[in-house]
Amino acid sequence: MRSFLFIINERARGGDAAARVQRLIADGPLADADVESAFFVDDEGIRRGLASLDEARLPVAVGGDGTLCSVARILRADGLSEHSMGILPLGTGNGVAHSLGIRDLQTAVEVLLGGGTRRIDVMATTHPAAPLSLLSVSVGLESEVMRDYQAWRHRSRWIGAAVGVARHGMSRVSDVMVEADGQRIVETTDRICNVGLHNMPCYGFGVRPHPIADPADGFADVRLHRSRVAYWAWMGAATLRASRPIRPTIHPSTPPTGPIAAPEDESESWQTNRPGRLRIQHATISTSHPVQIDGESAPAATFDVDILPNALSVLAP
Repeated sequence: MRSFLFIINERARGGDAAARVQRLIADGPLADADVESAFFVDDEGIRRGLASLDEARLPVAVGGDGTLCSVARILRADGLSEHSMGILPLGTGNGVAHSLGIRDLQTAVEVLLGGGTRRIDVMATTHPAAPLSLLSVSVGLESEVMRDYQAWRHRSRWIGAAVGVARHGMSRVSDVMVEADGQRIVETTDRICNVGLHNMPCYGFGVRPHPIADPADGFADVRLHRSRVAYWAWMGAATLRASRPIRPTIHPSTPPTGPIAAPEDESESWQTNRPGRLRIQHATISTSHPVQIDGESAPAATFDVDILPNALSVLAP
């Protein structure tokens, strides 16, 4: 039987995550498992918890996408990336868990006890606020909405989302430069709705904006929207996909890095010959707008993003 070290974010689920984990361990499906627990509120707390990690135990990130990303980043930085990491999704949206086919706590526990290991890519960035990303990096409508959401969510997540969408839901922005594998796809003078780099298919709650994104293909998928109407049609389709099970996507062994035509259900009328979608290994982003990274708002910056293939091992169905 596997042994676990639960790294528990004390603030997850409004501070209720720790109590839920204790119930799972005390009289739930993990009652017979060998579990140690460590609690944290910052990076130093994660490091203190990981100090007791040994070869016999698997680290388990207990919280949301931010928790998972923080634990993964510190495992890599501290030379512990040979450990496969488990996920107990007790955050708000749990986009990484959904992308890997872990839709709920029951599935997560089943994976911990009997799931296999899977190596996935990570996006390493030079942004000072987010050295590692697992889900997505975007600038435009999403990052503007996320800034307002983050400012208001201490009062109410619903109010935060409503404020962000009301203020920026039909926004277009300029002063964004994106270079992907040496190809300039957005100029600072362009007016765009949103541009995003996707490592995984899902956002929070299983919403699946980029179903072809494969977390293990060695590439990030770039999606550029110039039209606000097309963006919201795309997100509407993404929401409808949330109820469908995740199916593995198999890409060619040497995928193209030039423009890729959108499928019929995601077609868009482009204003230029620049691509709507690319699969890339490196990007440079420069903007005066906030940046969305894995569901968090980060300050404006000029930074690089590199895809690190198979850089993280996780337990998955």
